[in-house]
Amino acid sequence: MKVGSSHNAALHQMGLHKQKTEKQLENIADGKKLEISDAAMMQIAQALLSDANVISQGVQNANESVAMLQIADGVLQNVSQMATRLEEINVRASSPSLNTDQKKMLQSEYNAQTKAINDALKSASYNSQPLFGKSFTTSIGKGEINVDIPNLDTSKLSFGDNDALKAFREALSDAVSSVGAGINDFASATNNLFVARVNTLAAYSQIADTDIAQSVNSMKNEDLLTQSTLFAQAHKNTLDRERMHALLA
Repeated sequence: MKVGSSHNAALHQMGLHKQKTEKQLENIADGKKLEISDAAMMQIAQALLSDANVISQGVQNANESVAMLQIADGVLQNVSQMATRLEEINVRASSPSLNTDQKKMLQSEYNAQTKAINDALKSASYNSQPLFGKSFTTSIGKGEINVDIPNLDTSKLSFGDNDALKAFREALSDAVSSVGAGINDFASATNNLFVARVNTLAAYSQIADTDIAQSVNSMKNEDLLTQSTLFAQAHKNTLDRERMHALLA
């Protein structure tokens, strides 16, 4: 199974930004000890830092879920291309100029393409977990996002059956929309989490007398780069869906 280079590049960039962000969090956690004599203020500061850590974990969860969805999206792009070839074969096979041997060759290619689609869907996985036919809920700290990656059934696809192919195309379009919506939801949620984390750490630094401004700024830059990657990929997914809908119209 091959996933588009743009998806691999996006996953690679998010991985790098995630590592740098986690390093900045370590710097913050290892900063100067709180110099607060007021026990109540100490408790507030610790609560703020705890909230920031929870938000950070939510961002990590969201990024991992986006990675899963981007793999699924890449598979769907390939499946869409193969489904287009099936449509071409069916149209070609309807020509009365073809002899029996030529039609048999087209049928063999149709069956091979159908098997390739089925294999691509079955082999798509993330961390050894199959992706299609999977519904999952991701905790992003103080909220959850539910995503459904529909299973696509190739068992009804048969040479010359345009109705079955049309039904498969509709199911494929629904799957692309579901995956794309999930990516957009996570991108929006991550942006909100980033703002909340920066504000929480800023409040913590005011109370804790800890010099973390530089670490917060560095983490902010890495998060902005992550967001740019997420939104660029989400925009590409939207354009791809629009192109596919235009082809189906």
